[in-house]
Amino acid sequence: MNILHIVPSFAPCFSAGGVVNASYQIAKKQVEKGHDVCVYTTDGCQERLKFKDNYNVDVDGIKVFYFKNISNIVKNRLTIDTPISSISYLKKTIANFDIIHIHEHRHSLAVAAHRYAIKNNIPYVLQAHGSVLPFFQKEKLKEIFDEIEGFDILYNASKVFALTEVEKQQYLKMGVSQPKIEIVPLGINLEEYKTLPQKGKFKSKYGINESEKLIMFLGRIHEIKGLDLLIKSFNKISKENVKLAIIGRDYGFLNEIQTLIKQFNIEDKVIFPGVLTGDAKKEALVDCDIFVMPSRYESFTTSGLEAMACCKPLILTKNNHIHDWVENRAGLTCEFNEEELANCFEILLNDEMLCKKFGISGRTLIETKYDWNKIEKQIFDIYQTCLY
Repeated sequence: MNILHIVPSFAPCFSAGGVVNASYQIAKKQVEKGHDVCVYTTDGCQERLKFKDNYNVDVDGIKVFYFKNISNIVKNRLTIDTPISSISYLKKTIANFDIIHIHEHRHSLAVAAHRYAIKNNIPYVLQAHGSVLPFFQKEKLKEIFDEIEGFDILYNASKVFALTEVEKQQYLKMGVSQPKIEIVPLGINLEEYKTLPQKGKFKSKYGINESEKLIMFLGRIHEIKGLDLLIKSFNKISKENVKLAIIGRDYGFLNEIQTLIKQFNIEDKVIFPGVLTGDAKKEALVDCDIFVMPSRYESFTTSGLEAMACCKPLILTKNNHIHDWVENRAGLTCEFNEEELANCFEILLNDEMLCKKFGISGRTLIETKYDWNKIEKQIFDIYQTCLY
């Protein structure tokens, strides 16, 4: 099958968030199954992605076209893509594909792909990755976009992928018909977690004693992730021998949480390793005792799945759509409240057996439901229903 993925940013720009990793993992698995896979994306990242030839770059067998944004500053500050050259290229090549897989829909590549897919009668599926409803930031602009282009992109899709039942309800609220909606979760590549790094490497690197407990956040340093709540709750922990690692790229919220850290005089308890990938990320996961994602809103927590693959207990706020299958199974959940979050920390920090129980249960859940091999098979079966 000839498959085209449309996504605003792509590997190696993994710091841009979960959509990059998800689209990369799906495309890579499809290549492994023998499909001809292309990705049309932009060169936008924290720094422009530069290759000898931005067009037709081989990324693990995936043919990737990094169309150049007119302004990378506009891309990073306003999240607006400007890959003008992609329009003519899409027009010329779109008929070569059997199906198109659009990741997110409020971006210029999605607009162009939708228009030429319709003109050429090429079916497409849409995976919103938690961005179905226009809320949290730039709501008015999103609403305007939806009136001009967004609703058509949603309604003309052969299928739309919801990460969870909550996102399915969001599609319904936007007027998408129920038969078009398929629940397709994200996953992880379990093969990458067969052999884990030796315990203690991360702690040693950052001067953390083996006897000290480590709470870890892994994701974007962004207001939506609730890191202000995390710092306030962490400050309430009664135990002295606990450290907090906030791992990820700053999206304009670092100064605010550093101000809180100074206010509480806990600079010696919080570390910022920056963006970690590959073995460095796994070293951090292996050494942490608790994984936390205290989000104001979260459709899915891929980094939480990675923690579960390393047998770590999770703590999530109930603003996370996956909280219902994590609660008392792979970890604890709480309201977006500093007292409740602090209480969850206290429970797990004082109950090693409970942490171990959650860790084993979480690993089992990953193996049975959130392996990319199984998810790729589900996606391929959905593609076929769009073609025949």
